[in-house]
Parts: sequence; C-alpha cells; structure tokens
Amino acid sequence: MKKKLNQGFTLVELVIIMVILGVLAAVAVPRLGNTIESSEEAQEEAVIGNFRSALQLYAMDQLAEYGNKDYPSDPFDALDSKTADALRNSGDNGYNYWDYDGMALYHYRDNGEYRSWDYSSYNGEITSNY
Repeated sequence: MKKKLNQGFTLVELVIIMVILGVLAAVAVPRLGNTIESSEEAQEEAVIGNFRSALQLYAMDQLAEYGNKDYPSDPFDALDSKTADALRNSGDNGYNYWDYDGMALYHYRDNGEYRSWDYSSYNGEITSNY
C-alpha cells in the first residue's frame, strides 16, 4: 500500500497562523508608535543639553576674554558652524529641523508637529514649553 504524503498546509492551519499574526501586529504597532515618540523626545533632550553646555562654554569664554559673562542673542551662535548648520537644515520631507525665532527654539518633527523651548540671552537658560 502506498503512503499518502502531506503536501502543504490545510486551510485551518493557515487561518490559525493568520489570526496569530494579526494578534501580534495589534500588540506591536501601538508600542512601535510610542517607541518612535520617546526616541524623538530623547533626541530633543540631548540636543537641548548640548545647547545648554555650549551656552555655558560661550559665557565662560566671554568671561575670560572680556571680564563679563555674556550669552549670545542667538543660541546657535554658541555652537560650531557645522553643528548649527546640521541642526538648521531640514530633512528630506521639509521637517525634522531646528530653528530660533528670537524668543524660542523650535524643533519641527518628522510628523509635522513641533516642540519649543524659551531661550533667555540674559542668563542663558533654556526652558521647555511643554
């Protein structure tokens, strides 16, 4: 007698696999969205930390050279030109860049949203607006 060999999967097996993949996708997609937003927030905090450090170095240079602690009117002036240009240049979609309007720093995100931080050239402080 000849043995019958199974050739592939049954329809029930394929449907079960599709249900399992659907459940996994339903759980993973919301977590992925939260991960992207939290990574953007972490990147923003790193850039703001770099601004704060650069502003303090700028003020210390002013103190050493001129005897008074001054901060720049534009916080991008405290950064080296290569870093400032990289932050100010937009991404491929016109977003994901940084700007300063004379009162606040803005980060325009990839999704079209933006975050802002107030900058005081009086004391070099950067404070969050959100």
